[in-house]
Amino acid sequence: MTLTPETLLPRHAAALARRRPWEGVWQDCYDHVLSGTPGAGGAQLYDATAPDAAEQLAASLLAELTPPWSRWFGLAPSRALAESAQGPAAAAALEAAAETLQGHLDRSNFAVEMHQAFLDLVVAGSGVLLVEEAPPGGLSALRFTAVPLREAVLEEGESGRLDTVYRAAALDAATLRRRYPDAVLPPGIEGTEESPGKHRVVEAVWPERTGCGYLAVLDWEGRAVPLAAGRFNDSPFIAFRWMKAPGEVYGRGPVMKALPDIRTANKVTFYVVCAQSDPSVLRDG
Repeated sequence: MTLTPETLLPRHAAALARRRPWEGVWQDCYDHVLSGTPGAGGAQLYDATAPDAAEQLAASLLAELTPPWSRWFGLAPSRALAESAQGPAAAAALEAAAETLQGHLDRSNFAVEMHQAFLDLVVAGSGVLLVEEAPPGGLSALRFTAVPLREAVLEEGESGRLDTVYRAAALDAATLRRRYPDAVLPPGIEGTEESPGKHRVVEAVWPERTGCGYLAVLDWEGRAVPLAAGRFNDSPFIAFRWMKAPGEVYGRGPVMKALPDIRTANKVTFYVVCAQSDPSVLRDG
């Protein structure tokens, strides 16, 4: 599969339509676990058991899988190389590379963003982490972003992996010029100083025979304006799932499974709180 500016927006729209049946369930999960999100609305929480449990599980995943206080990965030569005369030198070089990589992870925002991605995994069953090169001169060469599931649209490839990722975002003209310095933007995109306006941008990364393709377009008055294109040796998006049912693309997380119990606990607590001021609530409810 190769995407072009003309095919990216229709492909994204089709993938978004396939994702839409999941969105109501995800919203229910977030409403009952992270309902304090500004502007999110949703259910009024009276019981904090589920929010506490979700946060603790996300923290436990971080501590067990990618602990910030220790090195959770290693680099080693292949068996053939290790058994050759160059084996000791290769092992030493890879160990030095692992130490360097660990230093960059320690100085980056990896722990914070990984925890947020794990929280999405626990609540909605899927998480997405973006790995980018940090600007020159920073403390670390790496920069991480936990991509909110509402911005990411995923497709499963023949290998069974989530190897095609679309990301939609609303950016103003200044951000567009900063992020895509070589793009030719359409006239009139600046807006006004009082109301600069934001514009829909869709990025996509998909697998190719060697490496991954990348394309970003601006959705301008129904027309796809190319912003950037290129290739990666490996996808900068890391998408993962808690578990999945056969034939499904998106994962199912523990909050989704426990949602009926969370609703029941919240309702019981509501009646208990109300009964403290008006005992007739228990009789009438």
